[in-house]
Amino acid sequence: MKAVLFTNKEKDPDLRVTKKIRDILRSENISCADYEGNPEVFDDADAVLSLGGDGTFLRCAKLALPCGVPVLGVCLGHTGFLSRVSPDNLDVLRGLAGFPVAERSVLEARVLRGSEVVRSVLTVNDAVFSRGAAVQTVSVDIEADGVTLGSFLGDGVIVSTATGSTGYAFSAGGPVADPLLSCMLVTPICAHASRNHAFVLSPDRTLIIKPSHAERRHIFFSADGEEPTRLDEGEAVELRISEMTLRCLEPEGSHFFDNARIHRL
Repeated sequence: MKAVLFTNKEKDPDLRVTKKIRDILRSENISCADYEGNPEVFDDADAVLSLGGDGTFLRCAKLALPCGVPVLGVCLGHTGFLSRVSPDNLDVLRGLAGFPVAERSVLEARVLRGSEVVRSVLTVNDAVFSRGAAVQTVSVDIEADGVTLGSFLGDGVIVSTATGSTGYAFSAGGPVADPLLSCMLVTPICAHASRNHAFVLSPDRTLIIKPSHAERRHIFFSADGEEPTRLDEGEAVELRISEMTLRCLEPEGSHFFDNARIHRL
């Protein structure tokens, strides 16, 4: 078995945790390789360990997705909704070879200019439509399978997976969803009172999000916290659940509900 260690060196500057994990895995006859900007290291991997916070996990997951290699988060940050292991229970990694794999849905977001696809990106957590740095509200129209959900006036809108329900959508007052659900959650950000409810949609839906017809302000689109890009006039974003899934390793005795309960206290 081969495991790739994807370490956020700002979170583990002396590589103390990384070295400890490497020693544990090697004692279990699991070979280790470090990710150093070389994506080909994932090609023959059986597992990837993300060492850092949730942001590190998302960057790691984007690289692991195309290869189908399962990911396990080791939390070295302040927020660990996506992690299942902490530095205090590293010995659980001795059972890495027997960890079950859970399939999690991801979003496919396509920026459209008419019928032309300008950009396509896979999103593990969420797609965010916002006003950018401007101190002003924006208005976006949302359609589901050609049927209008409404125009949302406020700071923006978040479309998240069940996995991403504990991210930005959670901060905006959206529901917490079991990450094993396949669904899309639409959560307004600081919307006017009549439009402040969230939607939970079937994975078979296709969403179209675009600036409202009368909107004259710029709207920005960001996937999984990456640098926002401005939607130009006439552009819209199509969102759907991808056929590709993120494979996550689930250690024995570790549950999403434990993380959700801790972070809600």
